[in-house]
Amino acid sequence: SQTPCGLGTYQPSSGQDSCIEASPGYYVDTNASTSQTGCSPGTYQPSTGQDSCIDASPGYYVGSNASTTETPCGLGTWQNESGQDSCKDADPGYYVDSNASASQTPCGSGTYNPNSGSNNSSACLLADPGFYVDSSASPSQTPCGLGTWQNESGQDSCMDADPGYYVGSNASASQTPCGS
Repeated sequence: SQTPCGLGTYQPSSGQDSCIEASPGYYVDTNASTSQTGCSPGTYQPSTGQDSCIDASPGYYVGSNASTTETPCGLGTWQNESGQDSCKDADPGYYVDSNASASQTPCGSGTYNPNSGSNNSSACLLADPGFYVDSSASPSQTPCGLGTWQNESGQDSCMDADPGYYVGSNASASQTPCGS
């Protein structure tokens, strides 16, 4: 009698006395198989004789078929899900300053970042005088409204015009004395 090749092995030829172990990057998930199957993008297999592939870990990706390794996401990119074939660019308002990151870091209040794919905290720009950023992860700064002003950079709010002063324009860095 003949014996079927087990999981993780295959035999493409007739008249053989043994089975072949699946190669790294491949798997065999059925008995009596005549071929091995390459791991799909998002998965990998470093070992021989396996019956399945391994999902890429968060912070990593596998972008090709039949891979034996996962690749860490680079600076400015991240991946929070497993089994992915690519990484995500850091969103505006965020940055990623380490390899293999499963998360992105938000810019703090008083700062903003209009760009995607930023790879360090210096991408977080201080709000200009006359503007403010009142929350973290902001892609933009907000101008101070009528009646308010801000003379410093990197602030999370504007100041009301003092008694005896007024602010008659948006994005003002100063207040004007009444009667001027």
